[in-house]
Amino acid sequence: MKSLAFFFIGYVSMYFFTNKISGTVATIEEVKNVDPKKMIADGESLLQEGDLVVRLNKEPASRFIKNFNRHDKSYSHAGIVLFENGYPYVFHIVNRDETPDERLRKDSLKQFCNPRNNSAFAIFRYEMKPEEIKRLKRLINVWYAKGIRFDHAFSLKTDNQMYCSEMVSKAVLQATHNRIAIKTTLLTIPEALAFSVYSHFPFSYTSKLRVVSIDDLYINPSCHLIKRYSYEKVK
Repeated sequence: MKSLAFFFIGYVSMYFFTNKISGTVATIEEVKNVDPKKMIADGESLLQEGDLVVRLNKEPASRFIKNFNRHDKSYSHAGIVLFENGYPYVFHIVNRDETPDERLRKDSLKQFCNPRNNSAFAIFRYEMKPEEIKRLKRLINVWYAKGIRFDHAFSLKTDNQMYCSEMVSKAVLQATHNRIAIKTTLLTIPEALAFSVYSHFPFSYTSKLRVVSIDDLYINPSCHLIKRYSYEKVK
């Protein structure tokens, strides 16, 4: 599986290095060159229920995932914040490299943004009403109890299996009764070819595949930045 993953990444990397995707991102506040523990503590103090947390993992596969982002290639994974007994947890779905059973899990921000495995993270906030937050919490807790698993087919048509950004997108959409809709991204031909090799799905399937990229989640008029953090320049 890992050898296929590396082939997949290498194949698409050639495309991205020779075909850079243009896009602009507004100037934002970013914290750098600070103790990562202090960054995480600062981020935790800012969290509210329903917040979106995104991160950039150091694993090679993340280089591929972040290139699905058409405007901001800063992040490769996403989760959503819910509180339990007054403590914030990030609910997210990851594949077997991080979670053997590939089920929806919950982690502290410290674990989710561990600097040993990640180089950056950010917090964004959806403009949701209190009753929408309550629906969001009920829905994600139902999915958590069911043990929703990671979706290797990256299909938006199924709810019994989902990937990280799909889970966030569907949760926000349902909680707001379709008021906040997240757009999707169509794979390019090189991406579709590479994903076909990696997944063993036919090109006829992957060439029509639309995904929720990580930046689709927050490049949205109903979502705004709280803070970005980068470990990269920490001495």
